[in-house]
Amino acid sequence: MPLTYSQPCSSGALQLLLVSNLLLWENVASVPLSSNETDDQLYLKTLFDHAIMLSQNISKLNIEMRRMYLASSSESYNQFMLEFFEDQEFMIKHLTCCHNYSMKTPESMDEAQMISLQDFPKLILSRVRAWNDTLKNFLTILGNRPGTHNDVVSLAKDIERKNAELSEDIKKILSSVSSVSITRENVDYTVLTGLEDLQSSDEEFRLFTLCKLSYCLRVDMNMLDLCLKLLRCVLLVKSDICLSQRIRNDS
Repeated sequence: MPLTYSQPCSSGALQLLLVSNLLLWENVASVPLSSNETDDQLYLKTLFDHAIMLSQNISKLNIEMRRMYLASSSESYNQFMLEFFEDQEFMIKHLTCCHNYSMKTPESMDEAQMISLQDFPKLILSRVRAWNDTLKNFLTILGNRPGTHNDVVSLAKDIERKNAELSEDIKKILSSVSSVSITRENVDYTVLTGLEDLQSSDEEFRLFTLCKLSYCLRVDMNMLDLCLKLLRCVLLVKSDICLSQRIRNDS
């Protein structure tokens, strides 16, 4: 079902200054607050803190899931990783091919600050939606494969639950701060392809597919963590620190 943010914002909601399609982060002015400023800030801070915590927890669970999956395989983990990382051309060609997003994933705070405010909700939503569907497919495939370690399935379920929770937090944040209508039609998201290789009889295919999923999830969770910190700073801190690398350490 498409998600929309066209409903009127409550009187206590913060409003982004959507001046034009060319408005960039370095030109963001102070965001006007309603008369209920303290409650607005507390509500948004709670949402942001929880969302950022979830993205970081997902990253930690992702590392543990990959470690557990590789350790439970009969293939020598150290040998596989050695051969895997030695083939740089293969890695660049295949491992970095993740979801086919129309909007480039920002890799630094500088790149994130160059995204217009109108595009920011689309950027964030496209990532969490893509992983909602990808993780469901991943769990289905794991469940259909005999011999999958129970701890791996448990970690995958935990990641899926936390990503769904993160998606809800982000929807609440964006509905509070943006009057832009976001629908399924104007927010692209795709499911990560190649997961069917987890059912392959070739163990190296299975190991590689898990490593690829883990890599892509790490990239997107790092991006969400970065973007949420930037958006939180712009809305709640409103100072020059939002244009600095110091935001990475802002809590």
